[in-house]
Amino acid sequence: MKKYLIVIMLLIGVLSCRIDRAGSYEMKVFNEIFDNLIEEMGALSSFEVPPPPIPFLDNNNPIVYDTAGYDKKIAEIERKNRKMRDTTFVIAVFDTLFPCYNLNLDMNYIGKQLMEPDYIEALNSVNKYSIQSRPLNLSEIENRKRFILKYTSEFPEGFKIWERENYNFLFSGILGMSRIYFDKEKRVGLFYCFYACGRLCGEEVIICIRKINNKWVIDKTILLGVS
Repeated sequence: MKKYLIVIMLLIGVLSCRIDRAGSYEMKVFNEIFDNLIEEMGALSSFEVPPPPIPFLDNNNPIVYDTAGYDKKIAEIERKNRKMRDTTFVIAVFDTLFPCYNLNLDMNYIGKQLMEPDYIEALNSVNKYSIQSRPLNLSEIENRKRFILKYTSEFPEGFKIWERENYNFLFSGILGMSRIYFDKEKRVGLFYCFYACGRLCGEEVIICIRKINNKWVIDKTILLGVS
């Protein structure tokens, strides 16, 4: 349940800390990596995986497979998956990019996953109090075909957000992101991110990004917790 304690801490921290209006560069970076971030966090992972064929057993030895039943099941799954591919998901995104200094992150664990000096430099800035919250302007993230972004403030508060039967759209879950912590040359960066797909479903990670050929990409992901 560590993840949910952290989310509560975030809510308190976002409401209590002062706002720092950073420049547009940070949002430019988020815009470049956002599609991959959504995939990385599993926000669109609603496809069903076909099961292996079920054999008939003779003294615990498989002798024949139910190919007719299996083919029927595969066709049913593929119909559902085709429908999902044509579906637009709605993702609730935290209204604020929050700082990391109040998250009680395991810095030793994270540091052991980051061998490059540039990443260590970025990690060392995580606890700087000079980096404060900033409002997230969703209009600075380009429109996507597969999903629509809405602020969490547009949804019911607390656990009522998970009452999906009250929505006239397919609600994917809640996405929260911290400020990006760069190295001095802005060659790499990292930020904390969590995605919740239900009351007891989600994960929290550190996303490591790198600038390659003048474009920011996700380099690696460090898993912090899952439920």
